[in-house]
Amino acid sequence: MDSSAPASKLSSSEVSFPRGGGSVLSAVELKTISNKATEDVLFEQKAASTKKRPAAADQKNRKKQKNKKLSGAASKDDAELVEISHFTFKNMLPGAEVLGQIMAIHPNGLSLGFGDNLTGHVPITSISAEISEQLEKYSAADDSDEEDEEDPTQATSSFKPEMPKLAELFTVGKWLRATVIPDGDKKKSIHLTIVPETVNAHIEAADLDANTIVQGSVKSIEDHGVVFNLGLESTTGFMDKKELKKAGLTISSYKPGQVHLLSIATVNLRAVTVRPAENENFNKKTVATSVSTIDAIHPGLIVNARVSDNLDEGVVLRIFDMADATMTLPHAGEYTAASLKNHFAIGANVRARVIGVISEEGTKKFLLSRSPRIVEFKTGFNQELSESFPIGFIFDSKVEVVGMDREFLYISTGAGNIYGQVHKSHTDPEKIAGIEYPVGSQYRARVLGVNQFDNLLRLSFNPTTIDSKFASVDDITVGEYIPSAEIVQILPENKGVLVKIFGQFDALVPMKHLSDIKLVYPERKFKVGSKFKGRVLDKRGRKILVSLRKTLVNMEDDAVVAKMADLSVGLRTIAVVEKFVKGGAVVSFFNNLRAFLPNNEISESFVKDAADYLKQYQAVSVRILRFDAENEKISVTLRQSSELSDAQATHLETLQIGRSVVKATVAEKTKENIIVELDGSNLRGVIATCHLSDGNYEESRIVYKALEIGSSIDVIILEKDFKNRLVTVSAKKSLINAAKSETLPIHYEDLHVGLTVPGYVMSVTNMGIFVRFCGRLTGLVLPRNATSNPGEDLQKLFFKDQSVSCEVLKLDDENRRFLLSFGVGAEAEVAKTVRLKNPVDSSKKLLSDYSTSDITTGTVHSVESDHLNIKLADNLIGRIHASQCIESWDSIKNTKTPLSGFKVGQKIKAKVIGFYNTKTHKFSTSGFVGTSTTIELSSLASETSSSSPYKPAVLEDLKVGDEVVAYIDRYEHGVTCLNVAPGVPAQAALYDLSSDVLTFEKFETNFPVGAALKLKILRQDFKHRTLILSARDLEIESYSQLKVGDKMAAKIFKITDAFVLVELGKEVNALSDITEALSDYDQALADVFHVGQAVVATVTSVNAAEQKASVSLRSEKNPKDRAIKSIDDLKRGDLVKGFVKSISDVGLYVTLGRNISALVRVSDISDAFLADWKKFFKPNQCVLGKISQCKGEGRILMTLKESEVNGDLTSYKTFDELEVGQNYDGSVKQAMDFGVFVKLDGTANISGLCHRSEISDNVVENASALFGAGDRVKVKILKIDQDKKQLSLGMKASYFTDIQQDSDVEMEDAEDAESGDDEDNEEMVDFDESADEDNDEETEKANTAKSSAMTGLSTNGFDWTASILDQVEDDESSDDDADNFMNTDKKKRKAKKQVEDKTGEINSRAPQSVGDFERLLVGNPNSSILWMNYMSFQLQLGEIDKSREIAERALKTINYRDEQEKMNIWIAILNLENSFGSDESLAEAFKRSVQYMDSLTMHQKLIGIYQLSEKFDKAEQLFKTMTKKFSQNVAVWVLNGSFFFKREMADEAHQVLARALQALPKRDHIEIVRKFGQLEFSEGDPEQGRSLFEGLITDAPKRIDLWNVYIDQEIKQGDRDRVEALFERVITKKLSKKQAKFFFSKWLSFEEEKGDEQAAARVKALAIEFVQKQSKDEE
Repeated sequence: MDSSAPASKLSSSEVSFPRGGGSVLSAVELKTISNKATEDVLFEQKAASTKKRPAAADQKNRKKQKNKKLSGAASKDDAELVEISHFTFKNMLPGAEVLGQIMAIHPNGLSLGFGDNLTGHVPITSISAEISEQLEKYSAADDSDEEDEEDPTQATSSFKPEMPKLAELFTVGKWLRATVIPDGDKKKSIHLTIVPETVNAHIEAADLDANTIVQGSVKSIEDHGVVFNLGLESTTGFMDKKELKKAGLTISSYKPGQVHLLSIATVNLRAVTVRPAENENFNKKTVATSVSTIDAIHPGLIVNARVSDNLDEGVVLRIFDMADATMTLPHAGEYTAASLKNHFAIGANVRARVIGVISEEGTKKFLLSRSPRIVEFKTGFNQELSESFPIGFIFDSKVEVVGMDREFLYISTGAGNIYGQVHKSHTDPEKIAGIEYPVGSQYRARVLGVNQFDNLLRLSFNPTTIDSKFASVDDITVGEYIPSAEIVQILPENKGVLVKIFGQFDALVPMKHLSDIKLVYPERKFKVGSKFKGRVLDKRGRKILVSLRKTLVNMEDDAVVAKMADLSVGLRTIAVVEKFVKGGAVVSFFNNLRAFLPNNEISESFVKDAADYLKQYQAVSVRILRFDAENEKISVTLRQSSELSDAQATHLETLQIGRSVVKATVAEKTKENIIVELDGSNLRGVIATCHLSDGNYEESRIVYKALEIGSSIDVIILEKDFKNRLVTVSAKKSLINAAKSETLPIHYEDLHVGLTVPGYVMSVTNMGIFVRFCGRLTGLVLPRNATSNPGEDLQKLFFKDQSVSCEVLKLDDENRRFLLSFGVGAEAEVAKTVRLKNPVDSSKKLLSDYSTSDITTGTVHSVESDHLNIKLADNLIGRIHASQCIESWDSIKNTKTPLSGFKVGQKIKAKVIGFYNTKTHKFSTSGFVGTSTTIELSSLASETSSSSPYKPAVLEDLKVGDEVVAYIDRYEHGVTCLNVAPGVPAQAALYDLSSDVLTFEKFETNFPVGAALKLKILRQDFKHRTLILSARDLEIESYSQLKVGDKMAAKIFKITDAFVLVELGKEVNALSDITEALSDYDQALADVFHVGQAVVATVTSVNAAEQKASVSLRSEKNPKDRAIKSIDDLKRGDLVKGFVKSISDVGLYVTLGRNISALVRVSDISDAFLADWKKFFKPNQCVLGKISQCKGEGRILMTLKESEVNGDLTSYKTFDELEVGQNYDGSVKQAMDFGVFVKLDGTANISGLCHRSEISDNVVENASALFGAGDRVKVKILKIDQDKKQLSLGMKASYFTDIQQDSDVEMEDAEDAESGDDEDNEEMVDFDESADEDNDEETEKANTAKSSAMTGLSTNGFDWTASILDQVEDDESSDDDADNFMNTDKKKRKAKKQVEDKTGEINSRAPQSVGDFERLLVGNPNSSILWMNYMSFQLQLGEIDKSREIAERALKTINYRDEQEKMNIWIAILNLENSFGSDESLAEAFKRSVQYMDSLTMHQKLIGIYQLSEKFDKAEQLFKTMTKKFSQNVAVWVLNGSFFFKREMADEAHQVLARALQALPKRDHIEIVRKFGQLEFSEGDPEQGRSLFEGLITDAPKRIDLWNVYIDQEIKQGDRDRVEALFERVITKKLSKKQAKFFFSKWLSFEEEKGDEQAAARVKALAIEFVQKQSKDEE
């Protein structure tokens, strides 16, 4: 065999067996060689060493050389030598398995200790599936709580899942099996999992034998025992109560989520019976005898192992003759080589427990233990070790080395059976651990701790450790004074400084604890090697934190607070400010013990924000105020306690919030506040800086700096704080003025909608601005009511304590909340401190000097319509409303311009009564001057002579019927806004401004803005706080008050293309048809009228019962177009104008008057042939025509032919005008065997039959052989049938003997006699307009279907590859071909070639260039087809951007009335962006389309586009939007359901139905369920459809239509039995005769189609029986 070949390694998938060719040396000889090699290495290194090196480096090099020589010897002599394995960080790789004990329990995990003093962390997420499920529920509930906080209206459940408490599920000392899992943390740590699915992963069904150790988690607690989750597929564990009783356990001690080691008792098919592994008896029966593979060997299993070798470091064994295992000295229980040989003879069997499965160099290795506490699974720990030798104990009498291996020295303490271990890193650095500590030698040692798993003491031989004050980090107490901390390293990035304390322990000094002041360059003070005094600040595991701050280092030891036991109320100590929180600050003591410092305990004065008084990481002296040891809550204070005097308490009680304006003296100035003392009691109050003025922060700071200690100011009481013995006051003039006039709201009851009040900003948030008044009365201004631009950042526009004037918008009495509004442009309203320039009143220097009730002087700056602008200074203009400068109605000389008596420059004495906002048109008795707010004055003698503040009249004091003088302020939304006085707004309808109708004919002249009117109070609108006024003696309230012919004032409130709606009175409206509204038909209604316009209306009809009325708005003085009121106004030949009412296949219906319409037949539309005449007309289009027939209502014909409109009217005879014996020329329409049909020239498209017997005097057998379509003939009327409207004609030569021969009829083409649709348009004898209206819907559907080629667009997308015009041509040519096929005759082919009329092709030829398109668009700019062809043409050239530009041109060019044409363009744009654009461009196009077109229609079109392009995800998203936006539309839900059914997504469709039933009103439930039932039958599950219909007919059995639909669906399914069953059920219902006849006829037709005569006979019999029974019932 090649010696270089690698040795075989045992893996998890193969078994290693002994092989031949091994070394001839025995194991003892190999050991001798190994020891010799070690000595050689030692002497060689000593001889070569000239300089002392660190012991660790020497030891490492020696180990490498030793291993190298040993490996060399092994490779030659014994390739199969097995080393004794230890647990190390290196071999704790993912997948390694260990047996361990719980060392500690944390809230988020467990600490598991295992061999060689290692500890791993088990996260809470790696314990069991049950705990993970509890965590998910807890997390979901937590997320739900966050959502509830955002939306407090949502109801919350009273039950909330709790975070799993591991301390209640596990106990310290419990045995568990764990598997190492990957850890992303770079720290040196081991992460474990104890989840049964992972640790039992390699156990197979064959391995589930009795005594096998498995790990399981408690799944549930049953009556007879506990069910365990073993993590095995289709296998669970069950522990009977009997097993629990044997183990001395109760079922109550087991809880879901717990993890236990279990021993299998019995095995069944699907479950195994288990018992606690801790209570298992250690005997032969408990030993596992076989395993399927080595993967089935897990920690915890008891095995019989055969000794294969005993070494100085431990025992090598073989388990199951499959794999090698090792046992270290502590787990063998023997430490000397002699005792190992005696107790572990080679070949002997040893019973042991597997404690670990690791992988080294790709080979699995098993670690075993014979330790009694491990084999017997003794819970808890050996307390004898720590009690006999506590941590820090020093063995001065020395201890003896009894054994060693490559990692540890094993020590006998001499105290019974207590042993210890010394890791080689804890030996004397001057000595080599493996050489200079021989067995039997004795040394001083110190106890560092206890290795509970291996049952050993952890010792140290290091002299420095032995002589140190503290043996380990555990010995060091928090708060310990450090006399010398040596600087080791200054960490980068401000991470702190590393120091060495007590000579051996490394510690970290955080940056904030280097000094009491912040150091910019700490490296300048803290040099490496320098030493400082310090204190132990905190311990975090093995990590020590130290503070070098002098305030902490120099404090008394008695003042150190490191635990709750150190606290006492009143104790003074030092704390560090950690962070600022709402309402105060958090401070910390030693050991990270934290306390709360409230704002009101920071200072004697008011503290709004702790950050303004304290700095982060500042050391402060605090006093313990209170503490709760159980919940670890501590409160501290910085202030001294004090009480109010009796005088102060009395004064505090007497002060009124929002009303008391008092004098105060400045006592103290802080950073952002001023402390004042109220005169008379020295009661302290606080004024925030921004409350010193109504200006911005900078202006308030100017006032702040100007105020000196001891100066006096006027303040208003805003709040009283009895707890903190303070009052909150303000010096804002706006609040003080409002308090003086008693208009500042104090309570919620003081508010009403429309009230304008001053306040100040409390806070600015994302949800809006909170405005406060007095006594914590606070309202909310939503963002949309705060600024005219909703996109602006409110944080930049408003600031805390800013003075604002706001209007009450809405009140919520139930919750006592209210909404406010700043009005338009409110964001600019900020009071400013302005120095007046050249004031008229010399006593005024600043803008703030003007306050309510002040008497001042000014000059008239300008005279406006309803007010005077008063110049108070060069930079200040006030105003006086007309009501405040006109004493009485009698003093008004001109009511249209009541202020005409005042002159510019006139000096006026006036009183300040308030402030007026020019943008919101609101008056307030308090406020401030801003960009849109000015001072309101009054020059009335009654006001200037009084010092009392002005108070506007309240609605409650005014009575209905009282006369008042009001001044027109503005016209807004069709309503006249007036002012009776400042603060007394009023409204009046336009038609209520005067009782004289004639004044409304010149409305703008008679009722200008500013005009004075004497009106009566009609009613009070308390909701909007305004008066409703009227000048009319009688208010129009019902239709019965209207009479035909009455003229009255009206207000237009809606304008369409066809009519105008006007308001005549309260809830009394009327309609004015386009013919009654316009005097000039060439104008559009929108051009003549506008919404809110006052007009004079004449009542033309009234229907009080139906509450309908019509009026005329025409001016009858000089109308351009005459009104057609009845058929009497028309006669044949009249030239009239009208408006297209509707477009149908037979022609145009034109409205001539309100009840008069005429028909323009297709043949009368144009002189030229138009292939697509419909596109030239649209509804409500004005047309000029001539009356061609007028025989009564519904029998009016009109022509639009230019030749007839501008010339003489062609005389077409009607059927009634024909007489027997008359001769006519005509054209053969159709030739048949029995005769020919001839169309008579000069008639209104009248045809008759000439029988073959009347063709010739000779016998004619076959008339079709003689004539062809189009042949010219002469005929004579032989007979007229008026009832059937039929003619009998004759061609016999004998009929025309009296006519000259030269007038023989020439057989020529008579295309000039053809006038349009010959075949389709027979004589229109009569037509009923009402029938036309009834069939409008059907006609529209037919037109839509037939014009689909023209529109070129549908919801299914757009064809960009073919010309739309080509499609139109194809459709038309196919129609022409069909006509030609029907009219073709062999004789016709021989006839002279007709001249082809190409006028119809002019508009349908596909252009070939940009120029062609542009020329066509000039003549037809409103054709969407042409525009879309133009777009398609550019796309074929790859010009996508140009195609977009053309679409935009089309939208701007097409007339706004052509909604369908614009709709086509929008759909084309959506298709364009969907095919060639991005998602963003499509979204933008769609957003624009819904703004201009019907939103629902555009949503439906986009849905169709998405479906055609198979973008189903986007379609689903759009459906979600549609069902929310159009939730009340049944069609939307049905469309959504159909979408899912077509995609075979029935469950989603069912969800749509459920949501629809929640969203739609109950009246639509039957309809939506019926639609979904039909969808189920056609595209889904018929059974589901039957369920839906059965539910419908159960809930609404009288709805016969539901039965009919249900039967139709079953007929389509073809299940005859079900159909017959339904018919039998429905005929049992209470049916009328008509309904019964319908169902029996339908049933009979069904049976006859099936061909079952017997069944048909049965139906007939049932029908007869039904009739007889009904007859008897009627009798």
